Amino acid sequence: MNLAGPIRYWSRRMGDRAVFVMDDRTVTWRELDERTSRLAQGLMSLGVRKGDRVALLTTNCIEFCETVLAVLKMGAILVPLNYRLAPSELDEIVQRSGTSLIVGYASLLGPLAELAGPKAAWRGVVIRQTDDAPAARLEAAAEYEALIAESDPVDPMATFPPEHPAFICYTSGTTGLPKGAVLSHRNVMGTALERITCDEWNSSDVGYIPYAIAFTGGLVSMWMPLYVAGSIVVLDASFEAERALSIIEQHKVTAFIAVGAVLMAMATAPAFEAADLSSLTTLATGGQPIPVELVRHYARKGLPLAQQYGLTEGGGLNLILPGDQAISRIGSTGLATPQCEARILDPDGKECAVGDVGELVIRGPQVMERYWDDPTTTAETIVDGWLHTGDLARVDADGYFEIVDRKKDMLISGGLNIYPAEIERVLAEVGALEEAAVIGVPDPRWGEVPVVVARPRAVTSEQEILDFCRDRLGRYKVPKRVILREAPLPRGMSGKVLKKELRAEYDSIDTEA
Repeated sequence: MNLAGPIRYWSRRMGDRAVFVMDDRTVTWRELDERTSRLAQGLMSLGVRKGDRVALLTTNCIEFCETVLAVLKMGAILVPLNYRLAPSELDEIVQRSGTSLIVGYASLLGPLAELAGPKAAWRGVVIRQTDDAPAARLEAAAEYEALIAESDPVDPMATFPPEHPAFICYTSGTTGLPKGAVLSHRNVMGTALERITCDEWNSSDVGYIPYAIAFTGGLVSMWMPLYVAGSIVVLDASFEAERALSIIEQHKVTAFIAVGAVLMAMATAPAFEAADLSSLTTLATGGQPIPVELVRHYARKGLPLAQQYGLTEGGGLNLILPGDQAISRIGSTGLATPQCEARILDPDGKECAVGDVGELVIRGPQVMERYWDDPTTTAETIVDGWLHTGDLARVDADGYFEIVDRKKDMLISGGLNIYPAEIERVLAEVGALEEAAVIGVPDPRWGEVPVVVARPRAVTSEQEILDFCRDRLGRYKVPKRVILREAPLPRGMSGKVLKKELRAEYDSIDTEA
């Protein structure tokens, strides 16, 4: 179970076929195989060995993907870093993972090196950019292209058992400090095979990734399945709705998976109606409540919008609602993937009755091996082989699951459970709102109450939004306040709203105002 296997296979079977397209650059499987072998040899010449941690600090680029495959070939362990984090946050992850070498842009490595100082336990390999002004602060071990050019194209052919770590993927930290989920070669291949099975991907597919490939959804549950299947990947450094529509049309993209905010931006772009998106055979979303009208909007264009659920610790893919059931089962998150088992447990660890809300637990080949260097949290999270997701859900008589909310996001107001995600699904139907999140805020009378933090796209008022909620929610669920702000809501690399930051900002507001 070696994730380097696909590149060896596809480079021999169809070496002249493109594997990556980005801007005006195209890379074939044969070129990719040679460059990643050279890079692996170069990294070993710098002292990297099997089991060592190598981190990546870049935006989307072909070099990111090359480094991943080189690390897999030599049996080292890849640590993808969130380039949006502050240097102090990155430094903590680098130290906790024991990273010895970081491949990245000079502009991103420079501030991190400056913070770490001369006693830094890691060295850097610099990928040159047009603007290399910050490079002076960094004493790099090597320059990326020079390292490739000076190394032999010999595949290291490292061997190891299936449970050998491939990635340490740090969680987004939406509920606390990031934790390093160890995803083995077996775990990542398990996710890839689940995706390939459910979405019927093969070497004729073309995937498009305009969001951060460094987070688990981009790396493990999107790119790795395309890579294993021998598909073409079109990379984009960032997302822009009009450009995304053009790229999907130009490259006849067949597979596109993104969070709801991305799909909403595309659906409301002026070019959407005229864009030819008929090549898409997989269009899916997850990670946040989706407005029913958005599902219908894509359906009217002949594009069924599949739903999916996955968490970093579960390899990024655990439940799927097929696109052909998107309308008939609106609100559902779908079935467990073929090799994944899922159950709903009550606080005592007993299985819940059909329709009752409890914690979702899962097990399967894609579930992480452990948390890096954290046996206590591992034991608390994986119990008797079952991963406790921290997500509240229910299951119906047909075995379809519905994610209700994060367990830690649930609030208790006057003794009643309130799920912010349920309120957010209603808010998603408010056309005047660009984005909205619900948080629990302390209240002297009820203990805590729901408060909406939103960014409007059109003129609206707190009263209009509260009236909208009163017409669609039980009285005790109606938010006590609506805070309208001009600034975008804080989001992590995966696109999820960072509610801990909102809670810190609005924890002391007057709930009776």
